[in-house]
Amino acid sequence: MKPTPPPITPLKRAIVPPEPELSPKAARNIIRVFALLLAMPLLFEASSWFTSSKTNLAAATVRSGTQWLLMHALSEGNRTVFLGREGWLFDHQELDRLAHAKRPGNDVFPNLIKLAAQLKTQDTPLLLIAIPDRATLYPEQIRPGRYLDVVRSKEEAGRLAELKAAGIDVMDMTDALWDFRDRQPVYFAHDSHWTPEAMKAVALAVNKHVQEKFPRLSSTETPIINAKILERTDAGDLARRLDPLLAAKLMGEEDADLVSIQGIAPNDKSPVVLHGGELMRVYDDARLSFGGGDPAPSAGFATQLATLLGRPLDVRGMPRPGESYEDKKLIIILLPMVELVP
Repeated sequence: MKPTPPPITPLKRAIVPPEPELSPKAARNIIRVFALLLAMPLLFEASSWFTSSKTNLAAATVRSGTQWLLMHALSEGNRTVFLGREGWLFDHQELDRLAHAKRPGNDVFPNLIKLAAQLKTQDTPLLLIAIPDRATLYPEQIRPGRYLDVVRSKEEAGRLAELKAAGIDVMDMTDALWDFRDRQPVYFAHDSHWTPEAMKAVALAVNKHVQEKFPRLSSTETPIINAKILERTDAGDLARRLDPLLAAKLMGEEDADLVSIQGIAPNDKSPVVLHGGELMRVYDDARLSFGGGDPAPSAGFATQLATLLGRPLDVRGMPRPGESYEDKKLIIILLPMVELVP
């Protein structure tokens, strides 16, 4: 049986194509694809309101995958974090500092000189505790080699000498922590903060120094305290800068055993003032690494030092111009070397 030929118009003597028809199934598929394409950006936009990442979820997901490829294929970090050996991470500013690259300055050094002059008029001693950075203590994780000594910035010696000449009692903990790292880690591999063990070692050294030079400021009585061991895990702030969304999966997590101490709360009436920033607050502040949790930790440097001295401390942030120190007998500043010599 022959097929039916298409109709032919008498005037044009041409074949007229049939009118196109869309099946119900094809129409439904087109509507579904259109709805999905319309919903995807709305879904990503809505999800960004409920994620902890500061970036959109879609961008964060792409960034996580890209960072994984950069690390595993090219051994690269990103523009702010350097990927060192054995999975160690470093802030690029640390490397710039050791390479003597041009870096932004700050007012820390001149402010310390002014503070020393202010305290000298009221006969109040100023004790500065300088803490080295990670690149100084772990240079082999940046460039392979056998290092017999720390890698310092060339400006450090001059700055410390000027502070001593201004009447500041300086405790440079670089050499002590270089020796300590042979026994226990001073810093984490994926976090910029010092370990609880290094923090306690510095607190012990400061307590010994204060007892020798200012014996009246330490108490011989043992305070009544309640101590508890807290186990904390954290991916590390440097790892989160590499991958805000999946830092733990990218680099794993590190552990810290904190000694939470209750019983010696800060007191602004104390004759001893302790100034500090993140190094002082890292195991107390829930916004920093290893902080938070239930119970809330009270395991930072201020608590450790107060327990050793046997008395509360007047705990403050970094010194501000015009700050009052009336009736204070000792001012202690815990300061990263990178802030003193940026």
